[in-house]
Amino acid sequence: MIVPFLARPLALVGLVALPLAACVSGPANPSASRAAELASLVSRSVACRAGAPRANTLERFIAAEQARGATPEQLASARSTYVTVSEAQTINQGIRPQACAPDERAAVREKMTQVRAGDFSAF
Repeated sequence: MIVPFLARPLALVGLVALPLAACVSGPANPSASRAAELASLVSRSVACRAGAPRANTLERFIAAEQARGATPEQLASARSTYVTVSEAQTINQGIRPQACAPDERAAVREKMTQVRAGDFSAF
């Protein structure tokens, strides 16, 4: 008698989980991936004192992604990802600061020069 009682809820969970998994595991968003890389670079450049980003870096990145053909949903996801990664990097740097080696500082400075010039092709 207990088996039929448990079978219904388990079957219902199985039916609901299948469509939910399809929603969650959609195709990768390349704009969001590039936004995460950009946010990590910007955060590291600030921490290494290797050059500060411009105030409109995110907006220029979003415009570049739009020019690449990103959909409005991808652009929204990229913006959200950038903000989330930036905040997480800032918090992590405050809690556990990571020093910059001179070679890392030089590499970050070079990449940030391209970003400040509006060239996001490295991402």
